[in-house]
Amino acid sequence: MSLLTRKPQARLAMITRLAGFSVNTMVDPAGTERGPRRILSGYAPWIAATQACLIIAMLVMVGGVMCWCRPAQGADQHPAAQTPAPGTPLTFEEAVKIAITQSPAFTKSSLEIDIGRLDETDSRYAMVPPLTFRTYYYVNRPSGTNYGKPYSLNFSTEPYNPLGAYFSLQARKLATQAAILGHLGVISGGLQGLGSCYLQLDALHKQAGIQKDLIKVAQENLTYAENRVAIGTGTSLEVKMAQQQLQLSRGEQEGIALAEKGTLSSLRNLLGWPANQDITPAFYDSRRQVLGSFNPATVTLEQAKTRSYELKGFEIYKQLQQYNIRLAIAKSLPTIIYTAQTPDPLSVSQSYGLYVGLGLEIPVWDGFTRIRNVSRQKAILKQIGANKGEKESLLADKWFGVLGKINEYSVALKNAQSLEELARLKSHQQEVRYHSGEAPLSAFLESRIEVLKAQKTTLNSGVSYDQQVLKLRELSGDLGNTYVDASAWQK
Repeated sequence: MSLLTRKPQARLAMITRLAGFSVNTMVDPAGTERGPRRILSGYAPWIAATQACLIIAMLVMVGGVMCWCRPAQGADQHPAAQTPAPGTPLTFEEAVKIAITQSPAFTKSSLEIDIGRLDETDSRYAMVPPLTFRTYYYVNRPSGTNYGKPYSLNFSTEPYNPLGAYFSLQARKLATQAAILGHLGVISGGLQGLGSCYLQLDALHKQAGIQKDLIKVAQENLTYAENRVAIGTGTSLEVKMAQQQLQLSRGEQEGIALAEKGTLSSLRNLLGWPANQDITPAFYDSRRQVLGSFNPATVTLEQAKTRSYELKGFEIYKQLQQYNIRLAIAKSLPTIIYTAQTPDPLSVSQSYGLYVGLGLEIPVWDGFTRIRNVSRQKAILKQIGANKGEKESLLADKWFGVLGKINEYSVALKNAQSLEELARLKSHQQEVRYHSGEAPLSAFLESRIEVLKAQKTTLNSGVSYDQQVLKLRELSGDLGNTYVDASAWQK
């Protein structure tokens, strides 16, 4: 494409604005007033280079948008649900893998990571100032022979602060890291709930077995009372008492079954398991599965502080706030303005071509808002340090509180085991007396009931102790470090 150009000599215009200071450099594209020339051949080399860069920038922007849309379509695609075949026993370790992949409890925090990465991508692209292209075509213009082309082209950028763009990018990266730590903390807490379900299911299953034995003994006691009434050696009151005892045992059995269904429902929700598919958790020997070789006596508070995702997050927030301070300072600096445009078609001019302008936008008066913002960001940094100290104190309080509960339940478990052994000895004594004819069958059956009740008490004390140990394992960071690979979220 060629244009007939007839230009005045190159001239320099200085334009001063209240918002700042800008410089427009207007160059005679033809370089001379004599004769027609092709527009590119007459341009100064740097003007031609500017045009080439603008064309390349537009092509890159169009190609970038097209390429960006394709991966964005699959960005929200989540891994397929890992649901083993119906009836397949599901161990705790397998349940952990499924929960990390598809648990609804972890969806919100994982999306925070995705949003953080999108923000980070925005800041990375913002390192290059956004370029805007405008064009106008005038259907009618003032009459005259000295007007140029009826159209205008304009390339311009928003005020650009390279330091601010760099600090924003670094801050976004740190924000993504903080989101990852928050997600790992949520997973660690969710795994504690998952392990608690397995411990509870194991205990309920054992309680159901003990309750069946209780019902069996209560039925034997009722039959014995009814036989005594039949031969005239018993009373109807004894029968009623035996009936109430049997009814109470059956009611407790229904309560255990209901608790087991509730725990299975909680486990299903934690796993994100389909509602129409049965779940078969392999909760046998759950203490070994969930607690492993964890020993409460070997962990320390310092290890818990070192592994704490929340405290690590505060370190990230401190670094992030330092970048916010630098960003606040950078916003006080002048910003760069760029424009490249053709002459105004409504102005009398014989000039043609593209005119490039560079300038600075300098804030003159803003009520010292930018300066106060620097002080504000420094105060927030101190606030983050204070919050971290508070969280460390809360972690220490929680740590010693859990240790106290562990000691308390440990003593209760030992006492329950001792009482269970005592009940066994008494039951054995009653069995010997019954077989020797010194005690009636009802006394022996009552002693067996006491043994079964003592077993339930021991079982409840044991699961309460295990729950506290699991809580300490999560608090110490051992649970999260064992099952969560933090590098899987790093890109």
